Amino acid sequence: MTPANSDRIRPLPNSMYVVDTLAGSVLVNCPPEALKYLLAEGLKPPKTLLLPPDMPAGRQLGSMGFVRQGINYASVEFVLYANFFGSGQRTHLITATADQARRLRQILDETINGPEEVAAYGNYGWLQKECDAVGYYPPLKRPPLVNDLAEITSLEADGGDLGEGVSVRLVNDRFVFAENGEDVAILSTAIQGSPAPLVLAPPRPLLRQEITLQFIGGSDGFDPTGITTCFLAYLGSAVQTQATLFDAAAYLRLRLGNLGVSPSQLSEVVLSHLHEDHLAGLPELILMGDHRLRLLTSDIVYRGLLRVLSAMLAVPESEAANLFDYYPLNPGHPLVLDGRRFEAIYAVHSIPTIAVRANALCYSGDMRYDEDWFNELEQQGVLSPERHAELVHFADGAEVLVQDVGGGSIHTTLTPALLKSLTAKGPHLVLAHIAGDKQSLPTTDPALAAKVEFARSGTVTAFGETVSHHALQYAERVETISACPLFSRLSVGQRIILAEQTSLAEWADGQIIMRDGDASDGKTYIIHSGLVEVWVQGKQVRVIGRGNSIGERGALQGDPRSGMLVARGKVQLLSLTGSVFKPIAESLGLVDAFNRADWLWTRPVFSQLPWATLLDLALDFQPRKLQAGDHLFEFGEPGYECYLLVSGAISVLNQQGEQLGEIKMPGEFFGARAALFGQPRNASAQAIQPTEIWALPAPALQRLQMVYPNVLLHLRVLESGRHGQLPSSHAP
Repeated sequence: MTPANSDRIRPLPNSMYVVDTLAGSVLVNCPPEALKYLLAEGLKPPKTLLLPPDMPAGRQLGSMGFVRQGINYASVEFVLYANFFGSGQRTHLITATADQARRLRQILDETINGPEEVAAYGNYGWLQKECDAVGYYPPLKRPPLVNDLAEITSLEADGGDLGEGVSVRLVNDRFVFAENGEDVAILSTAIQGSPAPLVLAPPRPLLRQEITLQFIGGSDGFDPTGITTCFLAYLGSAVQTQATLFDAAAYLRLRLGNLGVSPSQLSEVVLSHLHEDHLAGLPELILMGDHRLRLLTSDIVYRGLLRVLSAMLAVPESEAANLFDYYPLNPGHPLVLDGRRFEAIYAVHSIPTIAVRANALCYSGDMRYDEDWFNELEQQGVLSPERHAELVHFADGAEVLVQDVGGGSIHTTLTPALLKSLTAKGPHLVLAHIAGDKQSLPTTDPALAAKVEFARSGTVTAFGETVSHHALQYAERVETISACPLFSRLSVGQRIILAEQTSLAEWADGQIIMRDGDASDGKTYIIHSGLVEVWVQGKQVRVIGRGNSIGERGALQGDPRSGMLVARGKVQLLSLTGSVFKPIAESLGLVDAFNRADWLWTRPVFSQLPWATLLDLALDFQPRKLQAGDHLFEFGEPGYECYLLVSGAISVLNQQGEQLGEIKMPGEFFGARAALFGQPRNASAQAIQPTEIWALPAPALQRLQMVYPNVLLHLRVLESGRHGQLPSSHAP
């Protein structure tokens, strides 16, 4: 075999590689926005994509199936579009296994075509006709199907023949490319490092008013200089720092962090539809956001989402559903949450999509809005008169309308007539889903232009009554403290008092906040805004944002700083002196948790988590020591806790006392089935030798469901995998 650094291999960010072969270039791994990275490098999208093997469940938190740390490395949709609509060619998608190929097709069926069976539309069977009308592609005389855009094969079932004497094979954990029988390039299948976006939205001051919109992005999936349409809405004139997120652009944790927003500040996420540019960031929020999500969408979109997540993660749909809380937002059934009233209709798009009103805000989703075309559809019998009227009048009277104007056959095309119609619906119009170089108005009418603005990455626009700036600043400090898992354990009253005792420190872009080996200044910090790079032994290991705490051990024990922290952009930290922090640490039992957090960090499944998260998890574990022969639990007992083996060995016995297996690998969870699924113990457990275990009691499991649903999924998947089998004798 040739070395892995073959000159045939061109590395790109986020563990992407372009391999040059006699059969053409091959893209290895396809994370979200892969097309944008290719275009930014001046590369044409390859016609062959090779996707990574599945990450087995239980190997790493937030990683399973196609997903690594919440990022889907089979995000192929826009590469397919670029190849098909750009050059009329199909893309060859290659997976490692036949099961992956089946699941990839399941994802693309939902995201490209929507539900195939009319029964899936329930009472909205007419919606399928509308979707077909929008997606109609004249050369095919019908909407394109997955088979038109892609050929999906697997190395397992179909081999790796790429033509022209080129082949690829999977050897252990490496892809090996050969030409005419000679190996020419070797690549590891591992996904390295923490993924990052090509573009971040610049943070801008928020002058909070009754409606404040903060755009993470306002562009489309083809624009390498922009971020796809995704925005935060602060609704209401009372002091509040919780936001509603409309759709989910990729790499959201970093993009939110750069704006000084923690995922825990998202009151709910409104998902309009399942196209990749609106969905890509959702798995990351669900799996890595340290916060259980409230998701608002329609039943049709929700059922499709479960099919997509199930295929991405290689878990049953029921397990995908356990990761977040679903709030149905169906047409004709308004939903009221915390004083915000949400209403929806189905928009006109190529797959089921909702347009949403939230108080006085209206969001079109990716609606193709064209009143002349609506007239044609009514004449053709695709739209009923009632449906036609619903589409035309849904946004009437809204204070602000965020409208897709991406153009083409499936998006709204911006024309003078359209602009006049949209501006008549209310006083403010924000145009989105359009690349920056195309953001110009088709009119010179100053009266119309005064009511319109384009959404760009970082755009902040606000309307209505102003929120008290002083009160808001204070509330923001409380929110930062609440976003930190450690301090969220305090009562609301304690957090308010703590906010009064903090001071604010600032660092400029690139400034070193802490250096490895520096003496502790006795303070603990919480990131208030901006992003902080974490470097260990000269390597950047992660980027953390708002709500992450820093320096706990140094403040309590005087240990020197470990690792280097560097400001990425302007950074603000809340500072807590030792006299403020130590009483809190004592009440939480933080010192005792340090060693447990250190031990968790050595376990591969936890190694990608920030230190503050490990420390928070460590607080929930209750150490327990057993002597040889001690019983941990008995067959048939109710189970109120699960366990993590730290040292020693546990024998698992059946009802008759016969040994079924042993648990002896440190880091292995066991005994979770009874606590998770409300079942009696189906075996007994007894220590074989002096053993240390850490227990997670039921209240801690309930907290995991709210704060770390990815950890709970890990436990559920492990237990589901053991169903009907002997307990495993090794850690995943």
